[in-house]
Amino acid sequence: MRKEWLGVALASLVLAACTTPEPQNTAPPQPAYNGPVVEIPGVEPRYEPINPGTSQDYSVNGKNYRVIKDPSNYSEVGLATWYGEEAQGNRTATGEAYDPDALTAAHPTLPLPSYVRVTNIANGRQIVVRVNDRGPYTPGRIIDLSRAAGDRLNISNNSRVRVDYIKVAPDGTLSGPGTIGTVVAKQSYSLPARPDLSGGAVMNGGSAAPSEPPAQNVEAISNSTLQSGDNMGAPVQSSGFLGAPQPLANGVLEGNEPPAAAPASPAPAASTAAPVAAAPAASGGTASGYVVQVGALNDPGRAQQMMKSLSQRYGVPGKVEDAGNNVYRVQLGGYASRTEAAALQQRLSSEGKTASFITNTRR
Repeated sequence: MRKEWLGVALASLVLAACTTPEPQNTAPPQPAYNGPVVEIPGVEPRYEPINPGTSQDYSVNGKNYRVIKDPSNYSEVGLATWYGEEAQGNRTATGEAYDPDALTAAHPTLPLPSYVRVTNIANGRQIVVRVNDRGPYTPGRIIDLSRAAGDRLNISNNSRVRVDYIKVAPDGTLSGPGTIGTVVAKQSYSLPARPDLSGGAVMNGGSAAPSEPPAQNVEAISNSTLQSGDNMGAPVQSSGFLGAPQPLANGVLEGNEPPAAAPASPAPAASTAAPVAAAPAASGGTASGYVVQVGALNDPGRAQQMMKSLSQRYGVPGKVEDAGNNVYRVQLGGYASRTEAAALQQRLSSEGKTASFITNTRR
């Protein structure tokens, strides 16, 4: 048995004397690090058994390559290259299909698969890649990067990089030069948790904790249940979002002048439909009461028709006011208080006429 092992050892020595192995650059053990830790992008390292088919020493183009048995302190500086579409669909040394969009790399002597941190020395960019292939075999070049990894590091085929090994223990613990000062940023695309609307109640027949207040029913708020607190302007309850005004019909001129101050002594309510010629102009007179203006048209005939139709529909007085400049205002009601006018306006708004507003009558 000893003679057989002696023969194997002598054969190995003869083979080593005939060929020149590729040198391996390993860094000395790193001292303890207590500085800041920054997050970098890349593949999150996880434990993977070494592929036995790629763990043997080999020779390419007359040069021997020894696979590193213990890369715990491996760190090397050299040129990087990257290979892209031309290798797409080919098999890597581990038997996987090459994907140019994956963050992978090829290395001549590291165990496969393994993880390394690659730093572009020119710009300081760093990324973690998974090594699953062999190469490069060009003197001076130490790693081949996938197209995606090369793009993120912004390298050319003459960029100097530093390659630091990351050791992953079976329990997921990370160590090695590639872990010093950095950590891979974990990406999460999960949706946030649903809000708790139970008020502390326990569902399925349970009961809340004794120290917590009793749960209350929490329901979504509907716009149809909202009311304006002061009855000023258009109420919230309407067909529009929060009482937003709707576009006026063709031929209708929008009037948005602010209401005048409240009168000192209200006058009697206005009478029903008055001729256009008899209506006083808006520029003269003093405030007398409140009406709801539902439109402003530039055609007196259409204004009269609109006023009569709405007056009959809602059972309230109406009139058409000549505002000058060929503008005729259609107004309903004639109330001594704004609250009464607001009640009519709310009826109008509930049926979609949200462009109405409260204004003062003139005498």
